[in-house]
Amino acid sequence: MRIAIFSWESLHSIHIGGIAYHVTELACALERKGHEVHVFTRLGHPNQPWYERIHGVHYHRCPFGSHPDFIEEVNNMCRSFVDAFFQTEDYIGKFDVIHAHDWLTVNAMAWIKESRGRKAVFTMHSTEYGRCGNNFFGGNSERIRHYEWFGNYCADNVIAVSHSLKNELKWIYSVPDWKIDVIYNGIYYKNYDGWIDPAAVRRMYDIGPMDPMVLFVGRLVYQKGPDLLVEAIPHILKFYNNAKFVFVGDGEMRWYTQEKAHQIGVSHATRFLGYCNGWRLVDLFKACDCVCVPSRNEPFGIVILEAWGAGKPVVASMNGGPSELVWHEVNGLKVYAHPDSVAWGIGTLFSDFERARWMGRNGRVAVESVFSWDVIADQVLTVYNS
Repeated sequence: MRIAIFSWESLHSIHIGGIAYHVTELACALERKGHEVHVFTRLGHPNQPWYERIHGVHYHRCPFGSHPDFIEEVNNMCRSFVDAFFQTEDYIGKFDVIHAHDWLTVNAMAWIKESRGRKAVFTMHSTEYGRCGNNFFGGNSERIRHYEWFGNYCADNVIAVSHSLKNELKWIYSVPDWKIDVIYNGIYYKNYDGWIDPAAVRRMYDIGPMDPMVLFVGRLVYQKGPDLLVEAIPHILKFYNNAKFVFVGDGEMRWYTQEKAHQIGVSHATRFLGYCNGWRLVDLFKACDCVCVPSRNEPFGIVILEAWGAGKPVVASMNGGPSELVWHEVNGLKVYAHPDSVAWGIGTLFSDFERARWMGRNGRVAVESVFSWDVIADQVLTVYNS
């Protein structure tokens, strides 16, 4: 099968968030199964080649003009994707399926489907409603919601990354139930294999080898709830005064959360590292005691899989995907998106480290079976062939 994937990010072009991992790993898994996979994405920087084959996957990095209106710039990107797709198809032959990811690539999918009649699959990784903290705003947010509706309308099949997200699509955009398949994200768990010295990793951030360590990984935005974790810290320090809380990520709430930590007198227990990736991030997962996911809205929660890949338990809010992924008291703890509840969850893990490690091992079993990219790829192929 010849497959075209459209994404505004990948690990081999521009990497912004979780979609980059999803698209890159899915493309590799599909290629391993013997399919011809082409990824159409943005040009990362002027020195990158416009075409490159990586791990068997064909990457088409497409340049396009900037625009003061972000949504118009996205449309420029889609036009560039379409031009590259047409040139590629005219040269090598017909594609069997086109697969667009999130609202940013909707127009590319729609224009190709209209002009060439290709089977179109659309994956929703989140909704604008959820990214806005469960709010309907006007302006560009309203325009983005229109693109999301349009993508769900014109696609032949829609993939949602959780049942919670599927229900959101049915509620907000009236997408019929029969049109949506739920396929979870995956993870390449072998990236988390190998031994490290946790004490050496902690020492880099002025954290003691015996200090209980909580890790938050994600955008520092209202949706992800970093402020809820900060507000939970005083309750935890009452019982574990040497606990440390490491925040990895950046975003509009970074200054607010750092200032909040200072105001409530817990800045000594926090470490704000900004954006991290690669082995530095993997080492943090492997060095921590637990991972906290206090999101107000979380369509899936790939950070949960990353924690489990490293064999760590999670404390996750019951908002969206985490409520489906986490088995309470088996591979983590479910809590409410409230500082008191978050503090309870972390304190419960700290009260019995042996049980916490057992939960982490159970999480590792889950990612090796249910959340393997080869399993995910088989499910996606079923949608392609439907």
